[in-house]
Amino acid sequence: MRRAFMITAAAAVLATCGVLGMAPPAVQASSAGTLYAGYTVIKSSNPLQISGAIVPVNTATNRAGQPIRMSGGVGDIAFTPDGKTAYVASSGINDLPGKVTPISTATNTPGRPIRFQGAASGVAITPNGRTAYVSIADKIVPISTATNTAGKPIHINGGGDVTGFTPDGKTAYVLAGSSRSRIIPVHTATNTAGKPIRVCRAGSLDFARLSAITPDGKTVYVGCYDNMVIPISTATNTAGRPIRVGGTITIAFTPDSKTVYVGGAGTVTPISTATNRAGKPIRTGLPVVEVMAMTPDGKRLYVTNYEGRPVDTIVPIRTATNTPGAPIHIGSPADALAITPDGKTLYAATQSGSTRDTVTPISTATNRAGTPINVHRGRVFGGELIAITP
Repeated sequence: MRRAFMITAAAAVLATCGVLGMAPPAVQASSAGTLYAGYTVIKSSNPLQISGAIVPVNTATNRAGQPIRMSGGVGDIAFTPDGKTAYVASSGINDLPGKVTPISTATNTPGRPIRFQGAASGVAITPNGRTAYVSIADKIVPISTATNTAGKPIHINGGGDVTGFTPDGKTAYVLAGSSRSRIIPVHTATNTAGKPIRVCRAGSLDFARLSAITPDGKTVYVGCYDNMVIPISTATNTAGRPIRVGGTITIAFTPDSKTVYVGGAGTVTPISTATNRAGKPIRTGLPVVEVMAMTPDGKRLYVTNYEGRPVDTIVPIRTATNTPGAPIHIGSPADALAITPDGKTLYAATQSGSTRDTVTPISTATNRAGTPINVHRGRVFGGELIAITP
């Protein structure tokens, strides 16, 4: 959900095990997927210089490969469903064009960038992998993944981000930018925008801050700034009754689509998708719940926060009982989380010292952190984006 250049840097602290001179416990590497960590570097000069890179990490060995250099800042990373190609958005600045770069995950080589006039922020790929939709200023641009050519833009008033697709890929849902009280369905067969769906209450602060679609594609859930969650039926594109929660900063689903988890001010609120009723809030002990990751089997949810009052802990939650477990200390705040497809390893985007970006592997069997993997030395803008091939 985070767009390019909108990642807030977490304040780095020394790792406890490093201070005490103890070696961190070993984490059994996962044999599934390749992790890609993206970062942005800004050099204060005239004109301003912006660059970045994508670093592939082999999850079988937990070793970082050679950086894939990018001109411009690194934004969203999205994969085709077969995992063969990663599409990376880059924001333009100082009249530099935005672009999307396809990367072959077999060779980790970038293809020819697809350039746009304006910042490229979000990227979303249809379930059949044939089309990537890119958010560019006031429009959504479809890209054929077969030819890597851009199609006719779909104009969205104020711009927006594609936040999900129905499983058949026939409809994409866009969270509108300028008037964030609207969700816009887009018909992917014709690439035309449908009638906007009104959500949240009217007002300067009561707008939608996030939206996501259930894995079964039946419901879009929209988080409003006034701590309400609004369900939208994708069968009728109509909004249901608002559901009050303890905050609407991040959202996650169990793979069976039975439960929605919404993170907010220190709590995570479970919502039954069958009844659209909120359960008892889960108190995490965190100041704010900003980042969440669900294991593929849906048995555990990992949550953390990275800005405001950052902490160096990740809290595991058992979804069977909705109870939090013992916090996992990782030595520095994590501004992104990702889990391997086999569910064996959780990766957290971390920092070691003030000028070293790392990724910390965590065994989901033991909930113990392993040795941080270095991905970049030097000061970066914001933090890392991490994603794992499906």
